[in-house]
Amino acid sequence: MLTVYLVCLLLGGLLIALSIFGGGDADADVDVATDVAVDSDVDVEADVDAEGGGEGVGAAARFLSMRNLVFFLAFFGLTGTLLTLLQANHLATLLTSVGLGVLAACAVHRLMGYLRTSQSGALPSASALAGAEARVVVGLSATRPGKVDVVAGDRTYQFLARIHEGARVDHVEVGDTVVIVRIQDGIALVADKSYLV
Repeated sequence: MLTVYLVCLLLGGLLIALSIFGGGDADADVDVATDVAVDSDVDVEADVDAEGGGEGVGAAARFLSMRNLVFFLAFFGLTGTLLTLLQANHLATLLTSVGLGVLAACAVHRLMGYLRTSQSGALPSASALAGAEARVVVGLSATRPGKVDVVAGDRTYQFLARIHEGARVDHVEVGDTVVIVRIQDGIALVADKSYLV
C-alpha cells in the first residue's frame, strides 16, 4: 500500500507545485477552464447541464473537477505515507487518508466557490456579454452543445454553448467566431456574426 500512497503523493504534489510555480498566465488559464461554468477538466458537467440533469447532479459534477482530484491525491498520499512509515494500523491508515483527502478537496472546492462569487472572481453580467464575440473551442450543432471562449476585460471565460434558434447556421466548427446572443442558465446561446447585421 505504501507504493500507492507514494504515487498519489508524488502525482498530486507535482501537479500542485506546477500550478503554483507554473506562472501566472498558465494558472489563470487553468482557473478559467476549471472554475467557470463548464470546467474543461470535467466534461461530465457540460454533459449533465446540457441534458438538464438537475442541480444535485450538476453540483456533484462541479465537485469532481481536476483541481479537487489533485488535492485529494496529494493529501491522501501524504497522510497514507506518513501513517504507513509510523507503522499505524493499515485500515486506520486507509480510512484516515481517504478522510483527509476528501477534506482537502472540499476545502479547495469551497474556497474556489467563494472566489467565484466574490467581486474579484465574479463573472461579467449576462447583459454585458450579449453581443460579444466568442471563439468556438468545441464544435457545436443544432442538436449538440459545444464550448466557446469569450474575452471580457483581461480574462477569458469559457461557457457551454448552444446555437440560438434564430441563427442562420446549424453548426459551427472549432476556431470559428460566433456572437453571443444571450446567456441563459449559464449557457451561451450563440449565432453566426451576420445575426446582428
